[in-house]
Amino acid sequence: MPEGTREASVLIATSYQALNRELAGSRETRIADCTVLILFAGFYIEATLNYIANKTGKSKEMASFLGRPYPGMQDKLGWFYNEFIARSKASTKKQLYDNGIEQKLRRKFPGFARLYRFRNDISHGKINASATSVATAKVLRRRAKNLVGLLYAIPSRKGYKVPRLITYRAAIASLKGRYP
Repeated sequence: MPEGTREASVLIATSYQALNRELAGSRETRIADCTVLILFAGFYIEATLNYIANKTGKSKEMASFLGRPYPGMQDKLGWFYNEFIARSKASTKKQLYDNGIEQKLRRKFPGFARLYRFRNDISHGKINASATSVATAKVLRRRAKNLVGLLYAIPSRKGYKVPRLITYRAAIASLKGRYP
């Protein structure tokens, strides 16, 4: 399936490749493969949020609302929820969190909390139990893909055009020669 950016395409393909290695049955690489599978599925969500903010012309608005130029994944998803889903809009990041955005995100986007926790654990040098279970890794990857599907569908219902045109092959071809 095509994605919005070459980064998103490469990230979800990397997750898929790790899944295939795991399905091939190498027990020696299970933790590494499951870690890559889950982590890159989470990165895929964030790449998609960045792309949607950019394509809707709201990147600067998002950064301003969240109070920093490089907000985290949960903050970006919270902003997305506030911008495109919420009936009653928060006017500040603090108000967003005071209004229970974390619980709203977990209800609207099943699996997000575990993906987010896994990603944060990894960024702090901790491998959590999700990395030891192929079944869990597969479920979390599927949920990431479902979440991204919603991320694309919601703005389009509001009249924004956010195309998914970049295939994995095109993404790889566009990266050749750019990096040593």
